Amino acid sequence: MRKQWTKEELIAFENEIGDLYMDNKLPFLFHLSGGNEDQLIDIFKNIKEGDYVISNHRNHYHALLHGVSPEELKEKILNGRSMFIYDRKKNFFCSAIIGGTPAIAAGIALALKKKKSKQKVWCFVGDANEDSGHLFEAVRYVDGLGLPCTFIIENNNRSVEASNEERWGNMADYKWDSPSVIKYNYDIPYPHARKPGMIDLSKAIKKTDEEYFPLLKKQIFPSFKELEGSDITYKDAVIQSMTELGEKGAVFLGYNVKRGDAMGTLKDVPNEQKIETPVAENLMSGLAIGMSFEGFIPVIYFERHDFMLVAADAICNHMDKIERISHGEYRVPVIIRAVSADAGPFYSGPTHSQDFTKSFKVLVDFPVFDPVTGVDVLKAFKTAQLSNGPVMIVERKSRY
Repeated sequence: MRKQWTKEELIAFENEIGDLYMDNKLPFLFHLSGGNEDQLIDIFKNIKEGDYVISNHRNHYHALLHGVSPEELKEKILNGRSMFIYDRKKNFFCSAIIGGTPAIAAGIALALKKKKSKQKVWCFVGDANEDSGHLFEAVRYVDGLGLPCTFIIENNNRSVEASNEERWGNMADYKWDSPSVIKYNYDIPYPHARKPGMIDLSKAIKKTDEEYFPLLKKQIFPSFKELEGSDITYKDAVIQSMTELGEKGAVFLGYNVKRGDAMGTLKDVPNEQKIETPVAENLMSGLAIGMSFEGFIPVIYFERHDFMLVAADAICNHMDKIERISHGEYRVPVIIRAVSADAGPFYSGPTHSQDFTKSFKVLVDFPVFDPVTGVDVLKAFKTAQLSNGPVMIVERKSRY
């Protein structure tokens, strides 16, 4: 049973956190809540235990109201995790890269609808996230598919220090015409981050990055030696791998996954497991992340490397980091099919035929495979099926 917090109790908790900072105990970036106690207490009356609450870097009130204990929350804040508060048992999720959460929320809601669950998703964003086109994509998708997700825009008229008027001019007070959006205004009593005044950092104890967020242990995979010696072609190996994934219940997201069967590679996968997405790569990737939280095996199909740059935030800041920054509470077993359009009967031009394999191997810590033979393809996708986290598999049209 969640504690029913009063306005005075919420304010007292944040005052205590602020005092810890002034006492040189918080040499971290953190963002205090405040000024919106009444609005949040009212909103959380509609949020049930078991519902997902997707929060952001200003998350203390959200966490308390959704049932995270004040002792646990305080301990995490004291260990540099103010912007990274997670609770898998309570379905509390957070991201400090604010533009990425709406698509993830939409993905969770899509999974819940497919499972006919009564749970809902509540995604809290600030007015700086309202600046993001990613929010618009997610709202439009949620409304279009009737997904159980509500976006709450908390408008304090400040992105860092700039007002909405400075950023948007006459469009500062944007009106949303959506049944999935709640927007409220409030005045926050604190600066964007921390409190006014600089603490004495010489008296503060600051650990290393890896002490605050231990690196993930590398997963050991089998060598699949039994596959060696096969003369299967590259494309046939892709088709076989997709068919096997389909038989395991995987869902395939992307554009042209249903209409074009992803260049024929999904021809043996049932149509109900293919999700034709908008041409919105960051949304596509966020949907996959959210669905993975609910036990689905999402396979994202990018038909060109060039388009993946639009999804770089979802891939590099979220998919790659969620398990580590949540201390293993959330995992993201997503498979990425990254097609390099390095061949074909028609010339595509320099923005439709780039190869970012080397770049992604540097940008992310999860495995990035670049199979050369059909056997290599089979091994890569079998490894992906066993992985606890994301895996990217580069496919080259020249090898089809």
